[in-house]
Amino acid sequence: MVHAFRRTAGSLGVGLCLLAVSACQVAGESLQKALDKAVPPEYTITAEAPFAGSKAETFGDGAAAIVPPEAVKAGAFSRKDVAVAYRTAKKMLVAAYLDRVTLQGGKPQAFARLLGPEQRKDFLKNLDHKDQNKNSRGEVASFAKGQAELVGDVIKVQGKMSAKPRKGDDGGAELRVTYEYRFVYAVRKPGTGMITRVMAYDKGAYDFWRDAPGGPLQHWWMGSDERWQAGVECEPDDGFIRPTYPDAAPTGVQPSGPVQDAYGEGESSDEDCGSVGDI
Repeated sequence: MVHAFRRTAGSLGVGLCLLAVSACQVAGESLQKALDKAVPPEYTITAEAPFAGSKAETFGDGAAAIVPPEAVKAGAFSRKDVAVAYRTAKKMLVAAYLDRVTLQGGKPQAFARLLGPEQRKDFLKNLDHKDQNKNSRGEVASFAKGQAELVGDVIKVQGKMSAKPRKGDDGGAELRVTYEYRFVYAVRKPGTGMITRVMAYDKGAYDFWRDAPGGPLQHWWMGSDERWQAGVECEPDDGFIRPTYPDAAPTGVQPSGPVQDAYGEGESSDEDCGSVGDI
């Protein structure tokens, strides 16, 4: 299949949203020729093995696949501090991308509870805001209601995180945990047998510090340096995920630009809604 991406900006951090369609105009070819090449007759994803034939098949399963490195002392932060920071980062990734209530379009309380008081207030205030420059829904993975049902209990996950000491803007000691993860979901169009895969990618950071010596670790989500979803419609951009399905006719804005690898390394293109390969 041919997939696509769309660049977006969230309320807490700038991100990138990768999207997908089942057919589109590609390099001057006709739509029908692109369809024939992108979706061969034998292409199908089954409920029994929804990740078969995908690179995601080799990924780990769910939260167990988020395995922080062994904690070691980092600057002014003890081994125990680093371990706490890693655990917090993992909990936030799980809440943002694996929480079932959030994934089904519900209120992302699991994620909100893990934010510091100031960020929590802003996140909840701007949740589902009509102004998309303020809307915080896109900071978590939520499928639009009526658009997708998760297939099975497995969400495929692969990524990494690391921690380094740094000096904060006020000159104080900080610990920055950076992360980069891919989450791959198998979803079914409600009321049909059509199944597809959707990928969410997030690369960002959390900062940790103490307000006073010996005090508890504080944290702040720095937002995403890059964030996208593949296998979803380009519009509307309201923070919710709307998958595209292999047998559905393309609608709305279509992707453009060269086809990229959703599993590849490096930066995506500058297209607002570009193209990626199989998920």
